[in-house]
Amino acid sequence: MQPRPSLKPARTGIANADAIAAEVTTHELAVLEAIRTTPYGSVEIVLHQSRIVQVVRTEKMKLDTTPAGGC
Repeated sequence: MQPRPSLKPARTGIANADAIAAEVTTHELAVLEAIRTTPYGSVEIVLHQSRIVQVVRTEKMKLDTTPAGGC
């Protein structure tokens, strides 16, 4: 079993944003897009040998709970 990579603090700042963008793959961008376009719901990421192989987006609809024509 491979050792787990250490978690590093979140990077901030414009200079770091360019460096991060250079490292992001198209699959990672697909995950970010799924997160940003899902107002309510969940995003499931399926990995195989540490690679993204599937992104499942489940969106929930918030319905008005007031009775029709009522108070």
